Amino acid sequence: MNDVQNSIPHLPPGGSGDALHRTEQIKAMHAAVNPYDQWTLAATKKLLEVFADRSIPARMRGERYSSIVFGGHTADRLSQLLNRELNELRTYFMELGNELYRLKEKYAHHQGGRTLVLDTNDLLHYSRYDKIPWAGVYGKNAVVVIPHVVVDEIDKKSYATSDSIRKRARGVFGLLEQTLTDQRDGHAMAGGVRVEVLLDEPQHVRLPNNDDEIVARACELQQAVGPVQVTVLTGDNGMRARALAWGLNADKLPAKYRIEQVSTRARAEYLKSITALEEQPSALTPG
Repeated sequence: MNDVQNSIPHLPPGGSGDALHRTEQIKAMHAAVNPYDQWTLAATKKLLEVFADRSIPARMRGERYSSIVFGGHTADRLSQLLNRELNELRTYFMELGNELYRLKEKYAHHQGGRTLVLDTNDLLHYSRYDKIPWAGVYGKNAVVVIPHVVVDEIDKKSYATSDSIRKRARGVFGLLEQTLTDQRDGHAMAGGVRVEVLLDEPQHVRLPNNDDEIVARACELQQAVGPVQVTVLTGDNGMRARALAWGLNADKLPAKYRIEQVSTRARAEYLKSITALEEQPSALTPG
C-alpha cells in the first residue's frame, strides 16, 4: 500500500496550467492508477484465501475502486480520490487487525484442544449433548460450539408436525436455554468440556442457506482460534464436503450416540429426559 501511495504524483491544487500540462498530469495519474489496480487484485486474492467473510476482500474493489479506475476524472480529482481511498483502506485494515486481536482474546480458551461445531441434526438425532462424554471422545480441552442459527432451527422444529421431532426439539431448546444462562453467568460445561452457543453479533448478516451459515460461522471461528483446528460434526454429507472445501476438518459424531443405536432402556430414558411439555414452550432470551 505504501508503494502505491508513494507512486501518486503531487499535484498543485486548482488544476492550473495549460492543456499540455494538464495532459501530462493525467498521464502521470494514470501511471499511478495502474499499480493501484494491480495491488487491489493481488490483495483481493490473498484476502479470499484468509477470510471467510467475503465482505473483507470485497472492500478492495468497491464503488470507490470503480470510480478511480473507470471514472475519467481530472488529474487533481483522481489524486484526491486515490489518496482518500488508500487512507481509508489503511484505517479499515488497522481496525480489522484490532478486531482480530479482540477475537483471539475472546476465544483464548479454545487453545490447547479441539473446537467442535455441531449442526441441528446432531442435537435432534443423537444423545443429549450434555450426556455425551466429550472429554473422553475428543479430549478434555475440547470446546463444543453451537452456532446461533442452530438454536433458531431447533426453535422452529419445536413446532413441527411430527410429534417425536416436536418433543425432542422442545427438550433440546430448554437445554440450550440452560446453556445460555450458564454461559452468561460464566461458562457452561457438558461431558467434561466447555460448551457454548456462538451468538450472532448485532451487525451479523446470515447467509440464505442455513447449512452454509453454519460452515461460514465455523470458518470465522477458525480464523479466531487458529492454529487450533475447527471440526464440523455433522451427518450431512453435503455439509461435510463444504466444510472440507473451505479448509475445515469435518467428521460425524460416533454412531453409538445416535438415538437408534442406544439400548431400548437408554433410549426410553433419553426420550423422557429430552421431552418437554408441549403446553410449556420456552422462549430464548440470551442476555
